[in-house]
Amino acid sequence: MAAALYTFEVQGTTEFTVDVVGGPADLTGYTGEMMIRELRDNPVALVTVDPSNITVNATTRQVTVRIPSSVTDLFTWDRGVYDVYIVGPSGDRWRIVEGRVTNSQAVTRS
Repeated sequence: MAAALYTFEVQGTTEFTVDVVGGPADLTGYTGEMMIRELRDNPVALVTVDPSNITVNATTRQVTVRIPSSVTDLFTWDRGVYDVYIVGPSGDRWRIVEGRVTNSQAVTRS
């Protein structure tokens, strides 16, 4: 299964949803993992998204990633690359989406 490509911009609370195409027939018990790195082969991640902010819906076969502004407000980087995996109860992993991300936080804040 090839991962979908999706580019997104971080601005305050950031959320996106991806359809799971292919992969396992039953997503029951699957969880999500996501990292953002400056470059794909950088050893240190800029961000590891808390798994509690990734929802795998087995019924709709969709994965929703939500990064709250309490997290994104701390970002100091400009751009990076990311991917999202779903992980099954037995440890099998499927990369479902990848792409580029731009941090576009507001400059003027009250």
